[in-house]
Amino acid sequence: MTQGVPNRRRLFVNAALIALALLIFALPVTQNFLACALNEFVGITDRALHFPCTFLEHGKCFTVGRFDPTCLQCL
Repeated sequence: MTQGVPNRRRLFVNAALIALALLIFALPVTQNFLACALNEFVGITDRALHFPCTFLEHGKCFTVGRFDPTCLQCL
C-alpha cells in the first residue's frame, strides 16, 4: 500500500508554469495575435464553406457572416 505523497517540487513547477502561461496570455500582444488568428480561421472557414455552395447553388449560399450581431440584414 503506497500513499500518494505530494511532490512539492512538481507542485511548484506546475504552479510556475501556470502562472507564466497566465502572464503571457494577459499581454495585449498575445491577445491581439490570438484575435487575429481566430479572425483568419473564421475567414478561411467561411471561404471553404462558401465555395462548394456557390458551385452547386448560386442563390442559396450559407455564410458565417449571418451570425454577425451587427449586421441588420443577417437578423
